Amino acid sequence: MKLVKNPGAAGNGFDDWYWQRLSAVVLAVLLPLPFFLLAAVYSGSVDQLGLLDILDSFMSRLLHTLLIMAMIMHAYMGLKIIIEDYLHQIGWRVLLIGGMLVAMAGIGIWWLALIWAWGG
Repeated sequence: MKLVKNPGAAGNGFDDWYWQRLSAVVLAVLLPLPFFLLAAVYSGSVDQLGLLDILDSFMSRLLHTLLIMAMIMHAYMGLKIIIEDYLHQIGWRVLLIGGMLVAMAGIGIWWLALIWAWGG
C-alpha cells in the first residue's frame, strides 16, 4: 500500500469524515423531533401551554443544545472541506475559514443563550 504524497490541507481526511458522519447521525435522530412537535401543535393534540411546558423542560433544552451543536459542527466541517478543496489561495482559505468559525460560534452562542434563558 502506497502512502499518500499530499494528504490535503487538513493532513488527515479521516477525522473530518468521521466527525461529519457522527454529526449526520445525531442530526438524523434529533432533527425530526421539532417537526413532530410542530405537527402535534397543528393537529391540536398539544396546546400552547403544553408546548411551553415541553420546551421549558431540562431534557428539551439538553436535546436542543445537542441539536444546535451537531448542526454547527456539520455545517462547519462541510464548508471547511469545500473551502479547502476548491480555494487554492492560502490567504483566502484562512480568512474564510476563520470568518466562518467566528460567525458560527456567534450564532451558536446566541442560540444557546436563547434556549437556556427562556422560562424559569
